[in-house]
Amino acid sequence: MNKRLLMRLLVIPFVIGLMLPYTIKYWMVSHKMTLLCYFLVTSLMSFGLIPLFYKLGLILDITDKPGGRHIHQQITPRTGGITIYIAFISTLYMVTQPPPEFLGLSLASSIIALTGMLDDIRRLPATVKLLAQIMATAVLIKFGIVLSFFPKHLMGQILSIFLTYLWVLGITNAYNCLDGLDGLAGGIGMVILGFYSAIAYSLKDQFMTLVGIILFGAIAGFLPYNFRIKKRALVFLGDTGSTFIGFMLAALSIFGTWGTHKSVDLAIPILLLAVPITDMVMTTFTRIYDHKVKTLRQWMEYSGNDHFHHRLLALGLSSRTAVLTIWTFTLLMGLVALLIKTGTIFESLIALGIALIIFGLVMLGMVYEDLTQIRAENKKNVSKIE
Repeated sequence: MNKRLLMRLLVIPFVIGLMLPYTIKYWMVSHKMTLLCYFLVTSLMSFGLIPLFYKLGLILDITDKPGGRHIHQQITPRTGGITIYIAFISTLYMVTQPPPEFLGLSLASSIIALTGMLDDIRRLPATVKLLAQIMATAVLIKFGIVLSFFPKHLMGQILSIFLTYLWVLGITNAYNCLDGLDGLAGGIGMVILGFYSAIAYSLKDQFMTLVGIILFGAIAGFLPYNFRIKKRALVFLGDTGSTFIGFMLAALSIFGTWGTHKSVDLAIPILLLAVPITDMVMTTFTRIYDHKVKTLRQWMEYSGNDHFHHRLLALGLSSRTAVLTIWTFTLLMGLVALLIKTGTIFESLIALGIALIIFGLVMLGMVYEDLTQIRAENKKNVSKIE
């Protein structure tokens, strides 16, 4: 079949997804298939929109070109994240009787997505993106999506707001940095959202479960175009997708109730987001130690090949194996998180300790590998001089 015709036919799932709520939604809901309904709607919409935005990305030159830090060999549109946002926000507004925080979640995520779109179309300064993230986080806080581990007095509220900013901005940018290999960021997002939804469902948090499934479905519709068997990605997430997903994961980790004890509410998001957290800590430490960054602006604008996935490639793993390895790390942390959702503070500390040991050893191994390479290069330089 003609490839151009096939791409046009792939728009059909979008039409089917768009029509589902008006045809069999009530039948599926009445037969206790609500989650399946929302998953089908959002995944079909996302899957069917990709061909349209693939073509749009080529026409408007919203693309990543080979060379520099990019390892792909052909011009690739970075418009996949736009389809995820459209599918997610469209399906989210079909949810009936949402909680008061719903409006804040949708407004804040829209700020992030629209900023990402502008950045994909025409690169924005790091300071502009940071201001947009600060504004979006302020919207979350305004609508009550804020960390609440401290007593409700003035100092406790100030600490809660400060930590909310630190958490949301940190996770958003850490997740954005993971979008470096085909399927990496999208796959990690799906694994985390799968555990978000499973834990929320077990705790009877209906809205949180629905939001997790809807975003899971939006990414699921995109992933077949981004993580293809024996082929390079047809389309990338772009900053729209990576910052939007990262922001949503951070916001949902605050919004959700994860266990029977406050310590579990803290431990489970840290476990599930351990990969981006570890990556950010490791790269920040090494860049400061090597005097590559000295200010916040330099830290935000610095683009290097020292992230988790880059280091795995340097160890000799193929890009696909590196992606599967990082997915597996996230999956293992998710399984640990499932074990402690009904746990105590002691069990939460043990789980965090296990995660700290695992990722600490990984970080030490990678840093040691760097030092070994540096020593080898220094010896070569010395021998050349002699």
